[in-house]
Parts: sequence; structure tokens; C-alpha cells
Amino acid sequence: MNALETLSHWRLERDPDGLAWLTFDRAGSAVNALSADTMAELATVLDALDAQPPKGLVIRSGKATGFIVGADVNEFAELNTPEQGRALVARGWNLFNRLAAVRYPTLALIQGHCLGGGLELALACRYRLVEDTPGASLALPEVMLGIFPGWGGMLRLPAVIGAPAALDMMLTGRGADARRAAALGLVDARVPTRLLQA
Repeated sequence: MNALETLSHWRLERDPDGLAWLTFDRAGSAVNALSADTMAELATVLDALDAQPPKGLVIRSGKATGFIVGADVNEFAELNTPEQGRALVARGWNLFNRLAAVRYPTLALIQGHCLGGGLELALACRYRLVEDTPGASLALPEVMLGIFPGWGGMLRLPAVIGAPAALDMMLTGRGADARRAAALGLVDARVPTRLLQA
């Protein structure tokens, strides 16, 4: 049994054109949240893709509830020391830097909520498409809890949409729907649902 066969939260498929399709479907949860175990599994997927690089990687959600709602905030309650806090930040920082550095093109297919760490993961991809529906929301709401986007978002967001718009999102927690995300350049395009399902 290879490492990919042991995954509980991610499903990796390769199509005949050489594209890799990675579906995030967190086990035992109605929503996709990034936890220690889901991120460890993502690292395992990247290991496999390092060994056999695809022509491109598409990351999508297996949940009808949206892309990724952010980090699993329940894990924050288990942090008892500054060292544990730094380790949590380093885990996401290092993993998303690794995703951003892969040589093959990466695309986040965003539908519904793309929040906090989910937006930071999407920003680590080279390209982003958002489903053009009223429910789309891209935001960094953790700032309302006094938490900064420490998994690379604080660097990548200004690089993508410029400092003024990025500061607005990072200081207020204000989100963007599909139309605004496209206008800001936060996503490369907003597309109808039928094209995301093709």
C-alpha cells in the first residue's frame, strides 16, 4: 500500500492528459477545515507529486459547502505555549511555501467559502478560478479574532491585489464575492458552475 492509499481527507487522481486533480473532502466533517492531519496529508500528496510531477495540479473541494473555511480553530484551544503557537504557524507557512514553489502550474477551483487558511492555500496556487454564484466569499476573517494571516497570505495577498486592497482585507476582515474578487485580481476569472464541473 502506498502513502496515497492511506489518505482520509484528500483524493488524488490523474487524467490521461497528465493533469493531477486533488480533491479535499475532510472526513467526518460537513466543511473543509485545515487541521494538523489534513495538512500532513497534503504534504504526503506533494511528496508523491515531487516523485512524479504532473503537467498541472488542480485543487478543488469535495464538499457542497464550499472550498475551505479556514483553519480548524478547535486546535487553537489546545495551544498552551508560545512554542506550540509558532509550530502551528510554521506548519502552514512551510507547507504553502512548498506548494507555491512547485515547478508545475497549480490552480485552485474555488466555490462557496474560501476563508482564512483556505484563501492562503489558494494564494499559494499560481492560478485561481471562482464559481460565479452568490455564495462565493473570499476573505481573511481570522483578523477579527486578532489572528493575522500567517501562512503566507500577508505576503502573497499584497503581491496579487496591491497593498491598499490587501490592507483593507487584512485589517477589516472584509470579504469579496466572485465579482469583486475578479475585479481586484484576486482570482483570474469568475466562471459559471457548468465550467467548473466540466
